[in-house]
Amino acid sequence: MTSSNAIVNTNRSIYRRLPQLLKRTRRDVFITPREKSPADIVTVGKLLSSLNPVPNHSILLGECKDGLPFLMQLADSDLGGILIGGDTGCGKTHQLQVMADSAMRLNSPHDLQISILTHKPDEWRSFWGKRRQEKYLYQLKAWYDPSAEELIDGFLHLAEARREGKQEGASILFIVDDFNFVEDLSYAAQVNLHWLLAYGAQSGIWIAAGIKAIYAPKFRYWIDSFRTRIIGDTKNSEAVEILSASENCKPESHKQGFFKIWTGSHWLRYRLPLLGD
Repeated sequence: MTSSNAIVNTNRSIYRRLPQLLKRTRRDVFITPREKSPADIVTVGKLLSSLNPVPNHSILLGECKDGLPFLMQLADSDLGGILIGGDTGCGKTHQLQVMADSAMRLNSPHDLQISILTHKPDEWRSFWGKRRQEKYLYQLKAWYDPSAEELIDGFLHLAEARREGKQEGASILFIVDDFNFVEDLSYAAQVNLHWLLAYGAQSGIWIAAGIKAIYAPKFRYWIDSFRTRIIGDTKNSEAVEILSASENCKPESHKQGFFKIWTGSHWLRYRLPLLGD
């Protein structure tokens, strides 16, 4: 398989049960956000401290109403690409950082590596200040860095090698922040990235991307490639429909840091913890 003919629309309905969400079953998760006192503030470290054991390749999404963590397991390729969408300031980058922080806490560097593509590398460099964290970093690139296309090309070749049984290794969590810059890439790099969205998860390369709701109409071709949708505060009804892939998902007010995800039967709401211990 070559990258020259790689654009294939394999969009499958996200309205099926996602089996590797370590799911909560109650429908009343975070119906009404509440203010928290300083004593109640939850961090990624505190939220995960009570979990033992945890399945391999797990990452944290956030905290449910009952105070328990809500996890996603990167094991079933049906999850596909993971899209976090919402209005400016709703917490999209923070959601991606919670995923990265938890991935390093819940997995060994031999099982999971993290790569990041962002327009603002300084927002992410604090993650790699400790030796333990550095072991997880595959690469950190800016969209405007010419080598960003080499990173994408490298993942394409890695995925193809794994599909042919020629190479094994750690799974990759490929975090793509500021996804609206995707069309600044060359045509070849866009083809490769689209292929990875369709098939990367089958080879252990998981893409988690964040995009502002304002760009949803323009980037619908790309958005339709994501099988798992996470929605933050989004006031525009057209953007909500595109981001959620559902005419039945209506705009609703979320406080900053509150998100919802489709579990296969209903939208489940949760909130983000702070980063760190």
